[in-house]
Amino acid sequence: MVKMFKNPFKLRGKKDSSKHKIDESGQADMDVEMEDPGASMHNRDIEEKVTQHARAKRAQNVFAPPVDITEDFVIPVYPKSEASIQFIDNSLADNFIFASLSDSERRNLIDAMVMEKVSASTIIIQQGEVGDYFYVVEGGDVSFYVDNRHVGTCSRGGSFGELALLYNCPRAATCKATTTCTLWKVDQKTFRYMLANNSANQQKDIYTVLRKVPFLSELEDPIISKIADVLTLVTFPKGERIINKGDVGEVFYILRDGIVKVHDIGFGASQYVDQFLKPGDWFGERALLTGEPRIANCSAESACSTLCLSRETFEKTLGPLQDLIDHAMKKRVLMGVPIFANSHFQPYEMTRLTDYVSEVHLPKGTVLAEEGQPAKKNLYILRSGKVVISFDNGMINELGPGDYFGETSIQEEENTISHQTITVKEDTVCGILTQASIESVIG
Repeated sequence: MVKMFKNPFKLRGKKDSSKHKIDESGQADMDVEMEDPGASMHNRDIEEKVTQHARAKRAQNVFAPPVDITEDFVIPVYPKSEASIQFIDNSLADNFIFASLSDSERRNLIDAMVMEKVSASTIIIQQGEVGDYFYVVEGGDVSFYVDNRHVGTCSRGGSFGELALLYNCPRAATCKATTTCTLWKVDQKTFRYMLANNSANQQKDIYTVLRKVPFLSELEDPIISKIADVLTLVTFPKGERIINKGDVGEVFYILRDGIVKVHDIGFGASQYVDQFLKPGDWFGERALLTGEPRIANCSAESACSTLCLSRETFEKTLGPLQDLIDHAMKKRVLMGVPIFANSHFQPYEMTRLTDYVSEVHLPKGTVLAEEGQPAKKNLYILRSGKVVISFDNGMINELGPGDYFGETSIQEEENTISHQTITVKEDTVCGILTQASIESVIG
């Protein structure tokens, strides 16, 4: 008598109706999307922004004196033309000090900058003095001197004095107006109060998002605070590519709001169901943990904002959580296999199934199935190595990391005869989920 368990996927949900299919050669019917060079360049710009933000955060945290945001302080606003606003914004674009600012913070900073006109030969900054202003040059030329030796100049669009916004220290150079100059300037107190005030307003929201991430949810507040301090907020409009499949991974993302679609998953013959991520979900961790290229495309299904960590800060901050991250990553892979994606398993059931996935090292030459013999009731997910599947009709498939097989056998009755011979071609590591484990979870 066949037990009810035999095909839980039929009982708990519909069959796989995915558009993915296998062609007559036995290979996956893959609609390969060519990499968009422009998108890759855009992604590298994002990664650079995240890295710059980490540098700016470290500088602020190490050197800046604390800011009392309870102080009765009003951020000044100085009227400007749209042309001046755009000019200042462009001038700040490549300065790492401002890489951590959101669009609203950046606009508040520009609003707080006041114009100053100085005549030729005016000493704007004196070497050795402690100053607290940052300057952007709108017109004229400024020369820089160290110990009375000329070391450089800047003109329209240039800026100087930014380190004064982060900490109090003697000026490293004298800055002298070579010609009559028009400058925009902002002081340290305004900059740091504005940044601290906005950061405090955002902190509660970020904490709420981080608490939705499973491997962070049980951490103590000081650790969550440490993680929040090194995050960079990056926004994406609807339809924009966030991650390009095949790229080198340098950034880890936590979705703050919006929806992200993970698609075209994997490089091998196996096909995974597209996944849709919601606030509190994360992506991009696999490439940082393994050093391998991105295995999927990730696109903004709606306008969304993400909290990002660079590779360096990911390893330093989340390194101790690698076991938890690995478990969460394995659960996501399992959820992408069509028989699970199209069935109505509860989240706690998927967690238990992930617990039952055992990682096994298989030496070269291991035979996992033999044509004409009873089929093993296991699902295999390759972590590394290669496996060859020889079908009884003469077709041969070679599977590699990220591929899976055995999804049919775990849905079949007892004593089903295998129509394949499956052999390990090189030393392989794979996750194995048995039919018995599935039965223990769903009953």
